[in-house]
Amino acid sequence: MLMDFPMAVSLGFDGYSKNIGKMMNNGFELSLSMDVIKNQNFNWNMTLMGSTIKNKVLNLADKPEIISGSYIIKEGEALNSFYLSESAGIDPATGNKLYWVWDETDGVRGEKYISSDYQKALQCREVSGNRIPVVYGSFINDFRYAGFDLSLLTTYSVGGKMLDGVYNSLLYSTYVGQAAHRDRLEKTWKQPGDIAQFPRIDANGSARITRTKDELLDASYFAIKNITLGYTLPSKWARKISLQSLRLAVTADNLFVFTALKGMDPQYNFTGGTGFSYTPIKTVSLGLDIKF
Repeated sequence: MLMDFPMAVSLGFDGYSKNIGKMMNNGFELSLSMDVIKNQNFNWNMTLMGSTIKNKVLNLADKPEIISGSYIIKEGEALNSFYLSESAGIDPATGNKLYWVWDETDGVRGEKYISSDYQKALQCREVSGNRIPVVYGSFINDFRYAGFDLSLLTTYSVGGKMLDGVYNSLLYSTYVGQAAHRDRLEKTWKQPGDIAQFPRIDANGSARITRTKDELLDASYFAIKNITLGYTLPSKWARKISLQSLRLAVTADNLFVFTALKGMDPQYNFTGGTGFSYTPIKTVSLGLDIKF
């Protein structure tokens, strides 16, 4: 693993990149292809592909863990695991976010209790899963009938978690005029006695919060990546217009992604985060293939 190797700050740099970490990946890949229907007039071929992967960090440079924001790289855990506090809900009286925390005595963790202390919650974070799915792959169907051909490519991923930073920024915006998610209006604490999903809106910034396990979303998705419909002119007709072959096709890419949260793109990366980047655009194109 190429990682930052720490150095004495007196040397002018705090570290440099070096191959100092070790991790292990293992899993299985399976591909099945079959002719569901095959005769003189109609052919339907189906291909199903699936992969599994397990990741484990074996060794780091000079310490057993590296914490970066809501992520942790820790020996014995998967790479880029989530490192989060545990939510205890929203206080109906004040609208503050509550957390399950604990005290430690000589390295021994005590019983959990509820607190609204932001700093205490940061000290009581735990490894909370990762983005790695249980299985992921693709599903392909090819159809042929007379001169027509139809191809459908879909991809899927089952399992794993995501921490949607874009969604979070729309819930807890900090600037005047900044866009806000509608959930902020519908599910935010507004007055004493409210049973809410999100804490009160605080313009002064006094209600500081930290990310918690309940913000993790199911990273499973099903995506329609490509549909292509084509028609090939019969050879005898093509020869009548002095052509060897002629094929007309219409292709659509990146049509739909079905996910746990509207607007979220779980295909973004394998770390489980999101950013302000464009999702793959939907395109529809026409093609004409002529051979003389």
